[in-house]
This record gives sequence, structure tokens and C-alpha cells, in this order.
Amino acid sequence: MQNVGEVDVRDGATSGLSTPGFSEAVRKSLADALGAPLDRIFIPANSDKYHDSQELQASDSSLARIFDIMRELNERGMTDPTVGSSTRNGRSLRDALDLAVADIARAAGETPVQYTELGPEPVKTGLIVRALLDRGVDVRRYHGVDINPASCETMRQTVSPLLSPAGFTYSQMLFEELGDAKHRLPGVRNIVTMLGFEEGNEHPAVVNSMLERIMQPGDLFLSEMQLLSECGWQHIYAFYQTDLMREFSQLVLRRRHPGITDSDYGVFLVPVPLDPARPEQTVMAAVTAEIVHTGTSEAPEILVTNYCLKFTVQDYRRLREAAGSLKVLDERSSGDGTVVFQISQRL
Repeated sequence: MQNVGEVDVRDGATSGLSTPGFSEAVRKSLADALGAPLDRIFIPANSDKYHDSQELQASDSSLARIFDIMRELNERGMTDPTVGSSTRNGRSLRDALDLAVADIARAAGETPVQYTELGPEPVKTGLIVRALLDRGVDVRRYHGVDINPASCETMRQTVSPLLSPAGFTYSQMLFEELGDAKHRLPGVRNIVTMLGFEEGNEHPAVVNSMLERIMQPGDLFLSEMQLLSECGWQHIYAFYQTDLMREFSQLVLRRRHPGITDSDYGVFLVPVPLDPARPEQTVMAAVTAEIVHTGTSEAPEILVTNYCLKFTVQDYRRLREAAGSLKVLDERSSGDGTVVFQISQRL
């Protein structure tokens, strides 16, 4: 992997780079890696996996199950003390999160805060909000932001008992739309979180630009990233080969092709350029796909069901600070170095 610290990701923020443009770069990289025809590789818009574009407020069984899969993944990660630990360092994924929350509580001090979650998920959120309250942080409001309508009621049941009756609010919208919405209480410090693999679905310049619009100076951002670590790539393959990730992939396939029941699941690590002007400088992306055999002479259709960038911890830090609007305050990694919780502050 090239040193992405040398890439000026500010170019991406000002050149009109968008998610469709970045997904096209992933598509081309996958075609090159597999030797497959480009016109047989399809990447649905990320938001299409999580809502019905014709009925935005409507949930269905697949949307509910997709939300449940994310919850189950987090439950496994937070309850199994072996996840993230190594023989040299016993710090589990849960331990790393607990340390990150303690860092946030210290940074928040006595200022009232709002907890704004991009991509609501009840397991980690419940742990974090309880831990902040236990450490004396004055959490005035929780605000969840999700395009998937299936998450709202579960998050209400998780958060409402912890805060005042008016302490739960929710917006069904794309993350990038939040910057135009009046989503925060006056006089509070915003703690924004994006946990799981949502951030890896976007170009880092797009994420930083989005955060600049959502956050005000002094606000805090807690993010989570699965890393390319000294352990190699096996932990990445192992995660995407779990039963839950395979089920997620199948659900995405059926949302696009309801009648297809037979496909082959694949996990691929491919190099993707962040800057089209510097194609030799790449980062790795983990790509999951369903390979659908048409029964004709045509090449199989390859439906990309998820892609997620995988940085080293050093590159993840450099990319966060590249635009100059955010500064990394703390990083708490799992014992095996495969996952990091990063805390940054809006300047």
C-alpha cells in the first residue's frame, strides 16, 4: 500500500468528488483485480441498502433484519472478551471502547453535551451513554440520524430510559443532510459518533467535509475503524466471512433481485486510488460481492454488497487531520491492533 499520508485529500473536498465517483473507483479496481468486464459489476448506492426510495418512512422485514444484523455484530464484539485481544495484549474491543469513553468524558468536562449518532445502533450506544452519565457528564439529548426507518423505535427504547423524556430525538435522513438541519440544542457541546464500518464506505475527504458542516469548534467526534494492522489481512477476511456478514450480503442482493436465490459470496481486498490524479497512491478496500450466474453466455453479474476502506492507524490519523479542521486527541486500539476508536475535535 502506498503512503496515503502523501495524498492531499483536500483536493477531493473541493473538486466535486462524491460518493458515486468514489464507488466508480472501487468498481474499476475490482474489475482489474478479478479480470471481469466492467459492465458486469454493479454497486448500488449505499443508502439504497437501508431504505425504500419510493416509501422513505416504510420499513420492511429486510430493513429490520439489516438493522438487527448490525446490532448482533456489535453485541458479539462487546460481550466476547476475546474479540480484539491478543496473547501479548489482552485489551478487548470492549476495553478499548471503555477507555475511549473515559477520554471523551475528560474532554467534555462540565459542559452539557448532546450525543449525535450517525448510524444508530443500540449496543454500543447504550454502553456509551451509561458510561458518560456514570462519569458525571451532563447528557442533555440524544439525536439519532439514520436513513433506515427500522432503527428509530429500538433506539427510543434504548436511550429514553437513560435521559429526560425530551432527551430522545431522531432524524431519518442521509448523514450529509444533517448539516442543513437544526439538530442540536443551544449551549451544548456536540459529541458526534460514527461507529461500525459506515465511515469506510466514503472517501475520507467527503467524511471530513460532512463533519465540518455538522460540527462546531470544540465539538468531539468518536469514530471506529477496522485497520490494516501488523496482524496482516486474515482478521479482515475472517470478519467478512462471518455468518452475519454473509446474511447481510444476501439481503442486499435480494433487495435488488428479489427472485434470485443462488449466488456465490466473495470477499476481496483491492487497492483503490483516493486521488484520480495520483492513481499510483492507493488504499486497500475490503469488498464483499454476490456473484450471480445468469445461465447464459454472458459473464456473471457481480453485485457489490459492501465496500469499506482499510487504513493503517497512522494513515487514518493523517487523513482525519488532512483538511485542517479536525485534530485527533486520542486513539484507543484493541490489543491486537485490528480496531481503533479515534477521538477528534473540531477546530
